[in-house]
Amino acid sequence: MRVIYTILGLVFLVLGFVGVGVLGIPTFDFILLAAFFFALGNERLHAWILNHRLFGPMIRDYRDGKGFTRRMKITGVVAVAASFALTIGLAVRNVYLGVGLGLLAVGICWYIVSRPTKHLEQAAV
Repeated sequence: MRVIYTILGLVFLVLGFVGVGVLGIPTFDFILLAAFFFALGNERLHAWILNHRLFGPMIRDYRDGKGFTRRMKITGVVAVAASFALTIGLAVRNVYLGVGLGLLAVGICWYIVSRPTKHLEQAAV
């Protein structure tokens, strides 16, 4: 199982790196999943991702319940809204599916906004 968890961690890590450059792909979610699977399958990769200069603080803060910075929240909501709007507008022809996706987008945005807001001085600690 450790091999499967490590492979899943690597897949989500790659998706997270893709999300850094592509609007609409959720970087943070994939990196959090990668950290979860690395914790189950590969201690070395888990330590690496927790100490990564970009991803490590986000993961540690999320685990500690500190929430997201205002910038992360705004970026997340804009990315979700844009990606769902494009998907619904360009690819969905079924009204019920469009409504369902719209409700899902609202739920995701609500989740992001409802997390605690971490202030910059909190982020530096």
